[in-house]
Amino acid sequence: MTAFSQKYAALSEFLDEPPVWRKDWKWLLAISLLGYGVTLAIRLMDMGNWAAPGLMAGGERLMATHDSYGWLAGAKGVANFTQYGMSVLARFLSAVFGAPLWKVGFWAPAFLGSFVAVGTALWGWLLGGRRAAIAAGFIGALAPGFYYRSRLGYYDTDPFTLLMPLLLGFMLAHLLSFCCTRGWLATPEERQEGEPLPAALPWLALGYGLVARVAYFAHDDIRVIGIALFWIAAILAAATGRPGRRLDALKLLVVYALAAYGGKHVWGLLVFYMRPVDIAVFAATVGLVVLLWRRPERLRPLLDHPWVWLAALLVVAVLGNMVEPFGPFAAKVMNYLKPVADVAQPGGGAAAGVGEVSGPVYPGITQSIREAKNVLDWKTFFLGVSMSSWTGVLGGLGLLLILALRPAFLLTLPLTVLGVCSLFMGVRFAMFGAPSFALGLGLGVHWLGKAILDRTGPRENVLTLVQIVLTGVCLLGYTVIYRDLPPTPVLAPAHAEALMRLKTFAPKNASVWTWWDYGYATQYYAERLTPTDGGRHAGRDIYPTALALMTASARQAAQVINMSAGLDQDPARRWDKQSAQEVQQSLALLATSDQPMKRPPTQYLVVCWETMNLLHWMGFYGTWDVVAGNGTFARTQAIDEAFTVDQNRGVMLFRAGNQPIPVRGVDMLTEGGARHVSFPVNPGAPHLIINDVAKSVKLMDDEAYNSMAVQLLIGDPNRAEVSSYFKLVHEGFPLVRIYEVLPPAQEPQGQAEAFTQ
Repeated sequence: MTAFSQKYAALSEFLDEPPVWRKDWKWLLAISLLGYGVTLAIRLMDMGNWAAPGLMAGGERLMATHDSYGWLAGAKGVANFTQYGMSVLARFLSAVFGAPLWKVGFWAPAFLGSFVAVGTALWGWLLGGRRAAIAAGFIGALAPGFYYRSRLGYYDTDPFTLLMPLLLGFMLAHLLSFCCTRGWLATPEERQEGEPLPAALPWLALGYGLVARVAYFAHDDIRVIGIALFWIAAILAAATGRPGRRLDALKLLVVYALAAYGGKHVWGLLVFYMRPVDIAVFAATVGLVVLLWRRPERLRPLLDHPWVWLAALLVVAVLGNMVEPFGPFAAKVMNYLKPVADVAQPGGGAAAGVGEVSGPVYPGITQSIREAKNVLDWKTFFLGVSMSSWTGVLGGLGLLLILALRPAFLLTLPLTVLGVCSLFMGVRFAMFGAPSFALGLGLGVHWLGKAILDRTGPRENVLTLVQIVLTGVCLLGYTVIYRDLPPTPVLAPAHAEALMRLKTFAPKNASVWTWWDYGYATQYYAERLTPTDGGRHAGRDIYPTALALMTASARQAAQVINMSAGLDQDPARRWDKQSAQEVQQSLALLATSDQPMKRPPTQYLVVCWETMNLLHWMGFYGTWDVVAGNGTFARTQAIDEAFTVDQNRGVMLFRAGNQPIPVRGVDMLTEGGARHVSFPVNPGAPHLIINDVAKSVKLMDDEAYNSMAVQLLIGDPNRAEVSSYFKLVHEGFPLVRIYEVLPPAQEPQGQAEAFTQ
């Protein structure tokens, strides 16, 4: 060995406390249970933040994220998610605990998210021994990036999309630990043949593979990450396999891959169903395990031939579709990298060729999604993956140290990379980096303490105290951060209660038009379908809704809705066959005259105060030019400072002495009604809306103020230009109103009219 190899091996051995399951399992079980319990207790502190009034509707707690309502609506049997894993899990938990679905959606995230603490404890034990499991097990599930995605009321796939890849990586690392070196370079002891491998290892590979087979029931991306982890494990086996054990590692990986990915790829809940092909694959895997376990004498030459196993791995990879998923996953990643105003291809995705008529161009939607907004900088990133920015930096340094000394840590690399990608792919990805940085902090401090204490001579048990102190400091910090965290209800109680009332009188085949952010909530409360929601909000889907809400013409809004409903809520399928100019002209006609169109099922339109915060992007999509491929952002501003209005000049005067702002008009909204004052002396100035009930003040330009999203909420519903096309069916002024869209004024004669196609 070279001098460097000797020093590296000596350092690796000095810092190491090899994990031994037979000796450590009680300790690890205690750390896992305590870590889960403490993590859960800190998460349940959030209940105090939800004790404030105004966070319940109709006796139910409001959810904290939009997707929660999608899964709960699916659990009710409404819309598209009825057979998806999270919906079925909600139904199951509701039946087992005898709790209504809203309680499942509210409480389950805390209990599910806390399991990540167990995953990080297992990783800490595997990489650094039982002491290294302490800090990792207590803080691994508490980083803000993950905590904010799994708070009370955040019933979504996030606990599983983090936990499952974390466990899959651990299982592969643990499986290979019997065949591979601890460090990148083998120690003298590892160069020797050593004790024979446990005979039960093939059975362990089978068990781990079966876990991987069902791990992606909540989200299919878990399967893609799991396959990526498998190939990383294969590379690690080749690079760090101990002398004489690389072939054993390959055999274990083949068993794992066959159990996990053999057969046809299925989605969601189907991963738990055993079809004939699955039974055949399972039987073949068990048979293979028995051969490896028994090792019949006459088959040993075949079982010990490396090319046989390489061929078997290739066959499993091809038949198990272990390469193809990376294409769609890469496409999804690229979607998050699109610029704010990116557009879809004309003609429904196919660009027009030479001599062809260019079809309409639709807007991109990704960058308007709140969770797709990029993390601002490295300081913000470190705050998202650890208790503070400096502990985040220390965790990052520890992470690099672990990578240098423990190659198995590469099996957390996909999660770590996704976490770092939050800097340019969106804030939701920050959660994936939380376990890696917790391990970096815990194991880094453990190794540093071991290096220092070895020189000063205290007993090794002091290292346990070091981990306890680190854990205590971090837990105290997280408690302070989360103690008074404001709740984030998806919608206001009045909005939810209006949707509950809509359920009582809307026909079963009715559709409810609302901005896509509230699509899932509408499906849950009203139990009626919506044209758009969190799963259907591409530019071509959202454009009709945006146009209906942002146009200043009630006629155009109603006709866009009726036309879309008559085309199964998919007007783009007809627009794609037209030129962009034809589409633009036909939409303009909807604002100037009543067009013949067939009568659709009953349609409703919901306008609410919550959308006042979304008018900026709604304006962009609602004013989209399908020819030029651009839109105009509506300009709005929330006012949080104390002010008065000079009634003579129409000027906002701020008590803090800020620059006065002239306004064109003031709308004062109270429970008793609306009062409007105009100031013609300020043409071109913004409009001021004061909602006394919502305790909210908005400034907005003409585009936002004149839109149906605003005027149908604050204006007189009996105005002729409104009442000819919309009928008010729920009055919740000034927070929410629901209108029935009146049927088309004209119905087509024969098949000549374009709007019937």
